[in-house]
Amino acid sequence: VAASMDAAETTTFRKNDKTYIVGLRDVTVNLSGLFASSGSTGAGASTDADGMAEYFDGALGGSTRQAITILPDSTAIGGRALLMVGDAMAWDVSAPVSDVVSAEVEFQGSEGYRGGRILRYQVASTSTGAQSAVDSGLTNGGSSGGGVGHLHVTAVSSTFGSATFKIQHSTSGSTWADLITFTAATARTFQRSTVAGTIKEQVRSTLSSYTGTAGADSITATIAFARQAGPNRN
Repeated sequence: VAASMDAAETTTFRKNDKTYIVGLRDVTVNLSGLFASSGSTGAGASTDADGMAEYFDGALGGSTRQAITILPDSTAIGGRALLMVGDAMAWDVSAPVSDVVSAEVEFQGSEGYRGGRILRYQVASTSTGAQSAVDSGLTNGGSSGGGVGHLHVTAVSSTFGSATFKIQHSTSGSTWADLITFTAATARTFQRSTVAGTIKEQVRSTLSSYTGTAGADSITATIAFARQAGPNRN
């Protein structure tokens, strides 16, 4: 993740040192890794490399911006997360003769990025329930300015029905109120949702409704949340 800020020079006549004011911010993300095709095809067929390639073939220059969540140091609940929305600007699969096949994708962010926390990471759920709470450490009633949440559904069973994920907040952890309700997921998908107002001290993710065959179906999802009133707030 590369973030930068423009600087506008404000140096006036007779000054010996340059002066500046801060300008607009920019953020880009570059991802790379090994490419190992399993042979199956279709962007929605699986999470294999072929599905990834077909997805980015369509996303490059597409009209749908991507909700991007980067976990820089941990996948544990409460770990740091960087949330942004952007467009896929470059996609490349390299196959050199003397090396392994690799893939790289580049995103151009819009509206900056937010530093937040992981509320759920790759949990395969078969019923409703809540994850552990993440305490912000705030003691003055929470934070103002709202927040933004990301949902990534990365796997579902073939006969799966639908599931509704939420982000909730609480002052003490005993009474919870809905903060963000994501659109019910019926397949692999991603969603980004913003909310205004005060965010209480603690937040958590919940799976509030689930339909599927008991013991046979599951849905795997990752959820992250960032408060707008922070060092990365616009």
